[in-house]
Amino acid sequence: MPYTLQMLRALIEAHPDRAERLRTHVEALELSIESQPALCLQNVRTLFEAAHATIAPYLGVTFGKRDGFPDRMQAVIAALDFSVADHPDAEKINQEIKALLDSIHAMSTALARLSNIPNMRHGGSLDWGTLQRQHARMLGGLCDSLVSFLFDAAWSHPAQTATEPVSDRYEDFAAFNAWLDDAYDIVEIAEARFVPSRILYVLDPIQYDAQRADWEAELASAASDQAAA
Repeated sequence: MPYTLQMLRALIEAHPDRAERLRTHVEALELSIESQPALCLQNVRTLFEAAHATIAPYLGVTFGKRDGFPDRMQAVIAALDFSVADHPDAEKINQEIKALLDSIHAMSTALARLSNIPNMRHGGSLDWGTLQRQHARMLGGLCDSLVSFLFDAAWSHPAQTATEPVSDRYEDFAAFNAWLDDAYDIVEIAEARFVPSRILYVLDPIQYDAQRADWEAELASAASDQAAA
């Protein structure tokens, strides 16, 4: 039986106007779990990073330029409201649920570290081992429950406007666009030429934001390593 991310698919059905763009990434993760487990970790990170980039502006959260994957996860969780309406201890419930979710920060830190090990997501030798299907199933189940939970918790409350949302203009990310354009070839169609970064930005903004967040995190990690050397 094909592997299905049941909670994420239920989220898409419940919020078709907001979550439909998740479908491509959900299908990619399901395929990797089923037949390409070596690609699973990349797809899992993409879904988590898509959640961060989508939920943060909705909650009024602005990420710092050097915030890595765990920092973004922690900021999103801190901004969420888990209180139960019409309960006298609503705020206490909110605090205790957030205490339960402290483990998500530890999980995101471990996920980021695992992602940076050669051959887990990129790099490494063709002769080295990589993730197998049992690992992919575990990571997929984790992603299914947590990403759907984060979206559902955010969308169950009104949008916040206390701070300016994260800028998402293509021109604001010139350095990342240049890096992406160097990594991939120009696309030519009917004598017209299109740069890869613009294509990704327009056709799949979720993947664009996820790749940008990953690129920024790797820059920050490299800068930290250099400073420590």
